[in-house]
Amino acid sequence: MSDQTRATDLLKITTRLIDVLEREIEMLRAMKPSDIQALHEDKIVLTAAYEAQIKALKDDPTALNALPPAQRAELNGAIKRFQAALSENERSLRAAKEASQSALNAIAEEVQRQVQGHAGYSAKGGAAPPSATGQSSAMSFAFDQRL
Repeated sequence: MSDQTRATDLLKITTRLIDVLEREIEMLRAMKPSDIQALHEDKIVLTAAYEAQIKALKDDPTALNALPPAQRAELNGAIKRFQAALSENERSLRAAKEASQSALNAIAEEVQRQVQGHAGYSAKGGAAPPSATGQSSAMSFAFDQRL
């Protein structure tokens, strides 16, 4: 593969990956995280291709020096845009995760409060008094901590 072709391929891959990241950010901002799944396969394939191209350039750094200055500048600009999009994507994913975590914690606290406030019914059909210990059955929640 020629240096010119490798650079062109890397530029195309980087541009497509930026597009996927920006669409994912838009979905997170629109509070539609479930729509992100549609981008997952593209993101995986493009990321693998990007990593392979970067590795090839690291293995043969002289290939970059052989590029015309205009193409090298275009490639550097695309890589900088990619890094910025990647950082913004990570911030958006973390914010969405924190918002979801906060909402789940609030729900769990409210359910726990309601369970403790309602002890059920007595044998005669009236409201049963809270247990002597004041404890109710424990609730269990699990959260996916991956980003």
